Amino acid sequence: MKTASAFGLGVAFALGFADIANAHQLSPCYRVLTYRNGAPHEEPVRYVGHFCAVVMKQQERNAVHEHMTAATIREYRAATATGQAALNWKWEYMVEPEWTVIGRSHRSFAVIFGTWWNDDPLMLTWGESIDFLRGGYKVWSVFQPKRAKYAGAQSKCGVDADVHLGKASHLGNLQHLHFMTTEKNTDISARDQRIDITMQKAMEWMSFAYQVATGDISPDQTLTAENEAQLSLPSIALNHCVNSSNVKVRTLFARQGQTIEERNKRTPDIALGSMLHILQDSFSPAHACRVRREVDGKRQALLRDVENYALQNKHVHRSLDQYPHWFLEYLKTGHRLYENDPISVGAWLMSAVDRKLPWTEVEAHLRKTIFARASTASNTEGEQCIER
Repeated sequence: MKTASAFGLGVAFALGFADIANAHQLSPCYRVLTYRNGAPHEEPVRYVGHFCAVVMKQQERNAVHEHMTAATIREYRAATATGQAALNWKWEYMVEPEWTVIGRSHRSFAVIFGTWWNDDPLMLTWGESIDFLRGGYKVWSVFQPKRAKYAGAQSKCGVDADVHLGKASHLGNLQHLHFMTTEKNTDISARDQRIDITMQKAMEWMSFAYQVATGDISPDQTLTAENEAQLSLPSIALNHCVNSSNVKVRTLFARQGQTIEERNKRTPDIALGSMLHILQDSFSPAHACRVRREVDGKRQALLRDVENYALQNKHVHRSLDQYPHWFLEYLKTGHRLYENDPISVGAWLMSAVDRKLPWTEVEAHLRKTIFARASTASNTEGEQCIER
């Protein structure tokens, strides 16, 4: 009877967490990604004892970051083909072997984990069954009425609300991890300032993550207070409930519970996935306003403004934060509506990581492509943002 009650509570919580996950586009479930009938779908890795299956049922077709990352990896690996029949694929990223394109190996599941990181930087939901439910409850609590403390990365670890990493990621000063702004001035005249500030913070984070992804910053390297200040991070020692002298780069990116060797191995790919998340979010109409332009004879979607989540209608945000039309068209036909979309630029970024291009060259390419901006000289005040 006690076990049945626990299971019932687990299912009830999973349903509640599904609503939170759907509202904030959190998709931390281990999944099998599929594509059929002209649309992306997913299946649970198993149905018995896997609470993610319950959550998935409630947020069907909501693994946006996972599917975009799958498409990016496929494009980088030159596996993308045109036509619906060629794209009826089934991708079990959790068990896929390591793969190499340019001289170094990657593990797809770690890249996927990296796209989860921005939404769940304490890695609370990176488990399954009861572990997943406990982590999900901790994430769910972040969105509840204000508390003095929220759950940290370790069991029975409380973190003050004003320095909680998960709180900052969703509702605080780390909105640039989703290519959003914390600026409260909503005037049209301030939109360049909003983009400037968001771009600066996003690039600071991506510069750091890029060096981790290339191996120039080792997973074993100490993460200092100076690093945290530069990256706008709260104390990682407090969030992970460890001594500050023990905080390493892997502490930030790789969940405890594996060996040091395993955590070190997955850290670069998780950092890479974190960058892909920013690229993908920047193309969401819930996060940023983009307008269509022809640039050198090619259609691009250029930045005109960025949004502040705290000032948005949450239902509108959710309705705009789904699979976009350009992505569905790309999956169905192989046709690219915008040359600077996150799939194209993400595949280029993966290549840059493997070639270890200088960050200055990478940043210049990103600013020229996915982060290209609509000219302030043109009158775009009455122009509608691309919604899907």
